[in-house]
Amino acid sequence: MPKVLCQYYSTVYTEINKKEETFELPEGTTVEDMLNLFIAKYGARLEQYLYSEGWIDGTHYKTAAVYINKKRIQWIQDFPEGIKTKLKEGDVLSLGLIMGGG
Repeated sequence: MPKVLCQYYSTVYTEINKKEETFELPEGTTVEDMLNLFIAKYGARLEQYLYSEGWIDGTHYKTAAVYINKKRIQWIQDFPEGIKTKLKEGDVLSLGLIMGGG
């Protein structure tokens, strides 16, 4: 059973009042499974911080606001399966708005 570290930032941190926690997961657990686990554990109100949602050119989108090992889940070249990506031992999930500057 792989262990995955989850780090919480910004609104997710504020909502659950934790910086991080480790989960031991069944083999084959996906990012989507993990997001559903968070919502079940911390309540439906957390969903608004785990997903970005809106409209582009009249098309609705909903995408996970998640980083795996410091890479955005939306980067198709790194995660062609998107939220169906299976988590593995040592993965680090970062949840919440991560801001940077340059």
